[in-house]
Amino acid sequence: MWNSMRSVKLSIFCTRLVVLTVALSAAGVVTPAGRDALRYTFAGAIAQSGGDENLIAILILYYVCCVPALAALFLLDRLLANIKKGLVFTEENVRALRAISWCCFAEAFILAVAALRLAPTLFAVAVVMAFFGLILRVVKNVIDAAVALKFENDFTI
Repeated sequence: MWNSMRSVKLSIFCTRLVVLTVALSAAGVVTPAGRDALRYTFAGAIAQSGGDENLIAILILYYVCCVPALAALFLLDRLLANIKKGLVFTEENVRALRAISWCCFAEAFILAVAALRLAPTLFAVAVVMAFFGLILRVVKNVIDAAVALKFENDFTI
């Protein structure tokens, strides 16, 4: 039967799989085959933004976007590890959620700036990332309030 612990374990597995995929992808992009795969993946954006000379700009964008994405994934892994231990309403989890939301906002900013230079369709992705950041801020505020309630209840006789 499916339970919450299995759900947490599945989330941890998926998070680590995504970290591995991003890391291997970032490492693979430096090879000629990786650059060809990236050129194929972003063919529309490259054509829209002026051809192959913008491939370097797309590579730079890719690596810059990997930084906050990997940071958010590592923080998510730490958050899930705490939940697995039964530590749900803690200050550390509130800090992790806050940092993950800031990573989303950083991605949104990077993509919005890139949309000006490369492809206007990146602006839609930037809006989605900003929306994720906003949702995480709300969840962070809810967890923060729960931590305060838990702290207050722990000292109530």
